[in-house]
Amino acid sequence: MSAMTHLRIALRLAWRDLRGGVAGLWIVVLGVALGTAMMAAVGSLSGGVLDGMRATAREAVGGDLSLRLFHAPATPEQRAFLETLGGLGETAELRPVASTVAGGARALVELKAVEESYPLVGTAAVSGALSLAEALARRDGRWGAAVSADLLDALALSVGDRLRLGTAEVAIRAVLEHEPDRAFRAFSLGPRVVIDRRALDETGLAEPGMPVYWYYRLVLPETARSDAVLRDLESRFPDAGWRIVDAAHGIPGVDRTVHLARALFLLGSLSILLIGGVGIGRALSAHLARRLPVLATLKALGGSPRLLFTAFLVQTLAVVGVALLIGLCTGALLAAMAVNALPLDWMPETGGAVDPAALLLAGTVGLLAALLCAVPPLARAAGTSPAAVWRGAADGLSQPLGWRTRGAVALLGLALAGLLAAWTGMPLAIAGFLLVAGMIAAAFALFGRGLAGMARRLAHGRRPVVRLAVANLGRPGAPTVPLAVALGIGLTLLVAVGVVGRSATGHVEATLPAQTPSVVVLNISPRDGKLLSEQLSALPGVVRVETAPFLHARISRLNGTAITEADAPRSVGWAVRGDRGLSWRDRPAPADRIVAGSWWPEGYAGPPLASLDAQVARRLGLAVGDRLTLALASGPVTATVANLRRIDWARLDLDFPVLLSPFPEPPPHSLVAAVWSPSGAVPAVEAAVAQAVPQAPTVRVAEVLDALGSTVRTVRGLLNGLSAVALGAAAVVLLGAVASSAQRRRHEMAILHTLGVGRRSMIQAVVLEFVLLGAAVAAVAVPLGWIVGAAVVAGLADGAPLPGGAVPLAAVLGTVAAMAAAGAVLVAFLPGKDMMRRLRSGGLSG
Repeated sequence: MSAMTHLRIALRLAWRDLRGGVAGLWIVVLGVALGTAMMAAVGSLSGGVLDGMRATAREAVGGDLSLRLFHAPATPEQRAFLETLGGLGETAELRPVASTVAGGARALVELKAVEESYPLVGTAAVSGALSLAEALARRDGRWGAAVSADLLDALALSVGDRLRLGTAEVAIRAVLEHEPDRAFRAFSLGPRVVIDRRALDETGLAEPGMPVYWYYRLVLPETARSDAVLRDLESRFPDAGWRIVDAAHGIPGVDRTVHLARALFLLGSLSILLIGGVGIGRALSAHLARRLPVLATLKALGGSPRLLFTAFLVQTLAVVGVALLIGLCTGALLAAMAVNALPLDWMPETGGAVDPAALLLAGTVGLLAALLCAVPPLARAAGTSPAAVWRGAADGLSQPLGWRTRGAVALLGLALAGLLAAWTGMPLAIAGFLLVAGMIAAAFALFGRGLAGMARRLAHGRRPVVRLAVANLGRPGAPTVPLAVALGIGLTLLVAVGVVGRSATGHVEATLPAQTPSVVVLNISPRDGKLLSEQLSALPGVVRVETAPFLHARISRLNGTAITEADAPRSVGWAVRGDRGLSWRDRPAPADRIVAGSWWPEGYAGPPLASLDAQVARRLGLAVGDRLTLALASGPVTATVANLRRIDWARLDLDFPVLLSPFPEPPPHSLVAAVWSPSGAVPAVEAAVAQAVPQAPTVRVAEVLDALGSTVRTVRGLLNGLSAVALGAAAVVLLGAVASSAQRRRHEMAILHTLGVGRRSMIQAVVLEFVLLGAAVAAVAVPLGWIVGAAVVAGLADGAPLPGGAVPLAAVLGTVAAMAAAGAVLVAFLPGKDMMRRLRSGGLSG
């Protein structure tokens, strides 16, 4: 038989069988559609977000390249070289205090000083003036400023009034409406102010050592390649300490965040798809078991196992195709709704939220996952002996799989893993997830088998209702194993997410406010530090005041190797991509936990030594005795690693990933102070700072914690929604088990009725069976989810509180209630009257 003839006959058989009804395959449609819809929504939305970012990357970056220095502007030599590369614009950004001229009101602001060429890419929009350049120009002996509307509200000012910045006064001439290079700034410490670059020199706010970011934006000629320009730049100024952003590669922080979020939610969607896959395999097995007489007849008439496998595979693909269409349309609709609900104004209008490539990938993943679950029952059905079916000896579809089928399943699994790894760009994460998911699924399958075996042994000598319920758990064909897998994975995920979410919320809302300082003071001149600390310590209610020298530096070399050539892992990219805050200290702080090496002697004045965060050092491959070079504004400093510290970053304490031994002659720097006090003493602290160091801005940590708490609650809500959908997939499996067993239970009820068992007892037995299964699975899944959640919490935040018993108790009670409801639904399918007449007439078979 030729391949075309074989396919034509298979298609004809599949079509004729489909005409006979596919009511039992609705579980396949739901299982595939649910997981595919989530994957399509996540993939399409993230794809649209990434496309939007890349389309506006030059505008957000401010040019083709952005180079950032801290504390000091580029040297004349550096600037002269940059001007030869293309269009250049210099911008300074800092966070000083702005006040009214009378000094009665003050506020921390985000100040930007720009040159006339700003912006090199995009357009800045203002109201109250014809253009930003006109608003900032010097007129009548005074520089102008454009400010955000919230500053006018905070200081009760209007356009035309004057604003004090440092030692200078500027005239407010416009209200800022749009800054193209701030499209992706998610966090701001204060209102916005923009002035001319030359006006900054008159304010006295950019003295050496003060925390000022100096940006140099470049627009390259069309013939220039950014990677070649960057290589030339690094070779000419290897220790300059640039923090470089290439618009061709997107916006680093936002791009990484979106990729990470996409990977996380794609893995969650895959979990939903795999849980639904349990229902897919169960529904197909039940469907094919009902078709065994047809299969046996076709085999007896000359149909080969290969032909029958192809016919029912085509039938399955048709059903899966419908499910994929539903899932992809639903996912595209969800992504479009999310775009309309989120403030993503920079999303490209032409592409919107529907990303065809993401939909294609989601559909392919859904197809591979469906085939992974469908091939085993199809192979078993095609290999069943006709004689065994006619003799009634075929025990469902329980025969072992052949090596070809096992190989096909393995190839499908590898294809699925490879596709997800390519989609997310995180092959190790995908491999780890699939390994853990496989181990958990195998563990719950083993648990389900053990539960069924135990039920068979215990179904003796008990009350009839209990004996019948227990026996049903262990009978042949019982859904004990698939339900244990689906429900176990869903419950584990739900409890783990619940523990992490409640712990994170509690940490931010209760633990951190008790541990963190109430006020942080920035930009303190070293000459004012001691006096300010004494004055703050003398205030009523102030518990503790800590000050530390502060400056920014960039790790430029590891053991003499340039950081650009070192293989720094992604997990510590934040520590090496740009400049980071560092400090120096003579003695270790009480909270310092040294895990390797030792602290330098008191009064040490030798070559520079460094104390590093142990986790960062380990991932960079650094140990005690290694060397790292730091690019400071005053020049490179090479320090030897003296010790490693374990730092709990979740405490938001006054700590730094790099601490140096004291400098004999410190480089230009500022001080930062942290003040611990009750909330009622915060106004007095702020007043004391304004009196002692008027230009030192204060930050209320409570406001930062509020923003952090809002973010945590949003992420928690998204993860809770994802785990709820996973439980929904488990519910689909449960409903499939109910539907597929309804026919058999009708038959069993009729037989039990003839043996004298009352309907009430049978109903109680069915409900008790489901309750026992739910309670048994919950007894394992809930503690497992708690352990997983607690491990995640311990890894993220040392000492973060774990929630009480509300999460596990709610999970157990909810599971028992849901399983009891499922038993009640099954009972509703069972006949209430004339069971004997139905049994004799065959009416129980429908």
